[in-house]
Amino acid sequence: MNAKRYLSRVASLGCVVCRLVGRHNSPAEIHHIREGQGMAQRASDFLVIPICPEHHRGGTGIHGMGVKAFERAWRLTELDLLAETIRLLEDSQP
Repeated sequence: MNAKRYLSRVASLGCVVCRLVGRHNSPAEIHHIREGQGMAQRASDFLVIPICPEHHRGGTGIHGMGVKAFERAWRLTELDLLAETIRLLEDSQP
């Protein structure tokens, strides 16, 4: 599967954080995980999670709070969210 198609599929899942707290159908943006990346590096287009604008850039978001504060607040790491994203993709396979 090419990266563009994969990113579209991931975004179509909706926000993975919202899903975990019982809210479904939140529109999602793509967040490239930072785990294991250098300061100026961006992760592969296949190491992404779908998160809504609030959980991405908002006051309770990964960029709004910073990764460490986000992980403490939500008790979820980027890798936890990546694992959940992969599970959701597998469940949505035809």
